Amino acid sequence: MRIIENNLINVADYNKQLASKTIRFLRIDPEDLSLALKDILAELADFSWLNKFDKDFMKESFRVNAAKTCDALQDKFFDQDENPIISEAGEYIVSVYAKRGLVEGLNFLDIPLAELLGRKKIGNPGFDFYAEDMRSAVLACGEAKYEHSKNAYNASLEQINRFVIEKKHISDIAVLTHLASDRSLQNLVEGRLGVCAAFSATGISSKVLLSHIAKNQDFIKSLQYEFVILVAVDIYEK
Repeated sequence: MRIIENNLINVADYNKQLASKTIRFLRIDPEDLSLALKDILAELADFSWLNKFDKDFMKESFRVNAAKTCDALQDKFFDQDENPIISEAGEYIVSVYAKRGLVEGLNFLDIPLAELLGRKKIGNPGFDFYAEDMRSAVLACGEAKYEHSKNAYNASLEQINRFVIEKKHISDIAVLTHLASDRSLQNLVEGRLGVCAAFSATGISSKVLLSHIAKNQDFIKSLQYEFVILVAVDIYEK
């Protein structure tokens, strides 16, 4: 993957009805999608994060759950001829590369995808990923959306606001223990959180894309959070 844009944006420049507020915009090119899927599977199978747990029984519990998830995703991502199935893998491409953008582009603390932590995928269990801004000890609650040949920001932003109302981020504190700082988890309980809306993007220019997002009602609602990060992941497929 390549981070092709990593910019601070003043939302008032794109919607003059908004008060001046700075947000972060990243645009990511996954490059070869077939290689991207193998790259993602390799990252998901790296269980070095288990070393953050000091008890062997905790490590083994998380390892078993994560291994089962990786095996299931391997079968889900490729057909019998080893061709990538983007319709199945698109959301994971967005999730993994958006989180990696926060880690590599913004020096956030990496936290494993929520699904690797053993959370059952029934309905909408909660945010897709988290990463911590270690300078402010504020967690970015990330939601990834993929839609074929669409800019899926609307779905991502809508779900972020709904999940916060439903306190999905509070529910996840039990699995985030040992993976994020105590201070950031306390801030989360007290309502200090950032959000990351990650979404599949087409060949639309960033200027036009941002002008559309700035008028989106769920985006406007999201400006209440400590920080807002938009991550557009370019996915071109047939």
